[in-house]
Amino acid sequence: MPANQLRKLSDVYRREREVEATEGIQRARDDNRTSRIRRYIKYGYPFGDLRADQQNEENLSLRKPGWLPTAIVVNVLTSQDRARRGRKIKPAHQASFSQSKGGAFELNTPSEDIFEDGDVRPFEVIDGQHRLWAFDETDDLPGDFELPVVAFVGLDIAWQAYLFWSINVSPKRINPSHAFDLYPLLRTQDWLEKTGEIAVYREARAQELVEWLYKHPKSVWVGKINMLGQKGEGRVSQAAWIRSILASYLGTGRGKGRHGLFHAPVHNEEPLGWSRPQQVAFIMLFWEYLAEEIRQQVPDWAEHYINEERDPLFDRSSMLNQDMGVRAVNAAVNDLFLNAALSGEISDWHFNADNDTDTSAEDITRALRSLRVKPLAGLLRSVAQTLARFDWRSVDGPYVKGTDAEILKRAFRGSGGYTLLVRNLLSHLVTEGDGQVAHLAEAASEGDVE
Repeated sequence: MPANQLRKLSDVYRREREVEATEGIQRARDDNRTSRIRRYIKYGYPFGDLRADQQNEENLSLRKPGWLPTAIVVNVLTSQDRARRGRKIKPAHQASFSQSKGGAFELNTPSEDIFEDGDVRPFEVIDGQHRLWAFDETDDLPGDFELPVVAFVGLDIAWQAYLFWSINVSPKRINPSHAFDLYPLLRTQDWLEKTGEIAVYREARAQELVEWLYKHPKSVWVGKINMLGQKGEGRVSQAAWIRSILASYLGTGRGKGRHGLFHAPVHNEEPLGWSRPQQVAFIMLFWEYLAEEIRQQVPDWAEHYINEERDPLFDRSSMLNQDMGVRAVNAAVNDLFLNAALSGEISDWHFNADNDTDTSAEDITRALRSLRVKPLAGLLRSVAQTLARFDWRSVDGPYVKGTDAEILKRAFRGSGGYTLLVRNLLSHLVTEGDGQVAHLAEAASEGDVE
């Protein structure tokens, strides 16, 4: 049906609670949600969410169609229906269905012009009020924008409540890792090339970095990230990795957030000129060095795992294989190397990818080879050597319970545990690291963020 016609013929009964009676099924109307849907219909996603950035000509290519493919669900009132809030629909205001000889049904509706304030409309909205009310009369959306409609006839309030619950409460939503895993299907060159602060592009970049950590043959995380958030598929989910990278290497510095090494202006008000293969290679090489240092040094905490034939890096009780540990490691490494970049201690690392618009395994491998011979790799190794000596056992790790370490490990699990863990990592780097590492960690501690 045309949106304007449907809106004029519909009522929404918001759920209200009183001592003696309760009526209606709808949640309160959210004007912000209605406004966002209106912008989406006009501009599509993500252009509709940009607001101020809509004036930037570089973003005009992001405008997409604003489709509304899901149905507005309504109940068609009949003459037998009980009064709604003390009012009953007038016979002239009813809608009806007629059937042709061929068996097709046709909806017959009254003219929108015959209704006065207080009249009961023929349709009750069960689901889709925000989509429908986005078509406000004062707005410039096309009134003939057609909406799919599913209509039930003569449903009492109990059946309407059942439908509302079935649509809005009962369905199991997909987990965030599954949603992030769809990003490669949504990408265009615009999405990959964008380096600004628009969330969808930062998420797309983070998803690509995680995808390569998961599938590149030289990554220590190959096959060890739970890409779809399924039980038993791995300890750290794709969603957790993406959020970790968004909060560290791609951090915007807004509010209490940290500035990201790949995002912050470090050279002449510009970010590091690292391509996507370089960014992947940087993260991969650090985790490779960390795994090597744990195996070579065999610090006391790791020896407990090895004695029980368990992997100190990927055992389920190792914080390095838990969401909080991955996030804390990425945050600490980001902060150290951001300070190194700001102080000019990271020399230029130039690398030319074969393909500027599509990351390949070959380019990442070449970027790794290129990075290994740079002074930057030496600093990565020094940080990994120091962090390998940190006690990465969780409270469930071997020989933790019943010892002094248990109290601290439990503190990492509580409210503020992540912030406490990052601070402990930076303190460990200050006291245990060599001169350069300790200096960078001290600077990072002074600029402590959550």
